[in-house]
Amino acid sequence: MKQYTSKFLKSVAVIYMAFPVSYTVATTLLFDLPASSIGSVLLSPGMFFLSALAMTVGYGFWEMKRWGWYLFVLANSWVAYETIFIAHHYGASQHPALALIFSLIGLLLLTARVAREVRVPYFFPRIRWWESNPRYRLSVPVKVERKIGETIQAEILDLSLGGCFIKLRHELPQDERVLLSFSVFGILMKCEGFTVWRTQSTVTHPKGVGIKFGEMARADRRSLRTINARLKKIAQFYKKSRYLLNQDEFLRRLQELESPVVKVSHSHEKVS
Repeated sequence: MKQYTSKFLKSVAVIYMAFPVSYTVATTLLFDLPASSIGSVLLSPGMFFLSALAMTVGYGFWEMKRWGWYLFVLANSWVAYETIFIAHHYGASQHPALALIFSLIGLLLLTARVAREVRVPYFFPRIRWWESNPRYRLSVPVKVERKIGETIQAEILDLSLGGCFIKLRHELPQDERVLLSFSVFGILMKCEGFTVWRTQSTVTHPKGVGIKFGEMARADRRSLRTINARLKKIAQFYKKSRYLLNQDEFLRRLQELESPVVKVSHSHEKVS
């Protein structure tokens, strides 16, 4: 199964899902909170709501949900306010101002680091066409034919009714029209598209281009719907049954869904 979530983002997800513990430990160490103050902080209504929000953020990052980024920004703004409040009312350290500055700088650096990780297709706010259709991860070769006559052999890593992400080392200009040829489940697809965004190699995503499909003939559009419908079945089966069936039965039913054999990555549906 292909995963584009970095270990760093997974670590952030775990920290936020354990927010009541992680935040309490951090503030206690930074501001030298007495035991009585720790109880007051944990039992305050604001901390209850902030903890619920932070744990939701953790789940969103773990599952690579696009809304996780926006809740993360909201939660960090709230964390900054809560930290200032705690430092002012409960802090007992010898240098509370320095501890507060250190914690706020750390929060800003964390936000900037996460922002760099999530500036990939799953969170990119300007790709509105990408948000409207579910994407399914797979790995199939594709031939990219450029208008200048160059043909590039590349790899499709995810697919939707609106477009796909292609992993390749070549540089393609923004809005360049290309002709794609690929086969999924024995169905041959030939369609035009144009590059709408590009990404360099990062921890969370490989170097490549996002392609938006252009106008298609009715038969090609029907074939694309058939492919996506089958990918959806595989995604749903994998999500619901991987822990319920024994290994042999799971693999047998998965092979039935994937026949004819195509190298398909088993991953749950990702909706931006």
